[in-house]
Amino acid sequence: MRDLRRKFAMVALATTAALGGLAVPTTASAESVSAVQITVCNDAGVTQVFWVRGYNQHDDWVGSPIWTVNAGTCATGWDYWWKQNSSVELHHKPGNGAWTWKQAYVPRTDGSTTTLRMS
Repeated sequence: MRDLRRKFAMVALATTAALGGLAVPTTASAESVSAVQITVCNDAGVTQVFWVRGYNQHDDWVGSPIWTVNAGTCATGWDYWWKQNSSVELHHKPGNGAWTWKQAYVPRTDGSTTTLRMS
């Protein structure tokens, strides 16, 4: 009788563990929360570095790493997703200059990226 209870308990634990994994919340995809990646275009005549701060696809206020964008080109902040229809802070620094920032609007879009410009 004791062995039967032990076997039943083991089966119950194994079943609970297996089914419990199904209830774990998964990371939301960017598409499900209307998020996009940001491409920054550098209209200045010098290389600049930039980073972005704003609400991500999980609705958390976060900052990105620093990326480099050469003069007259654009760079995308890959693997960072930003909430659409909201504002972000675009921080940038030209060459050896000082850091500046501006508020930028991330519009709703059908694509997976939106473009911001800095000069």
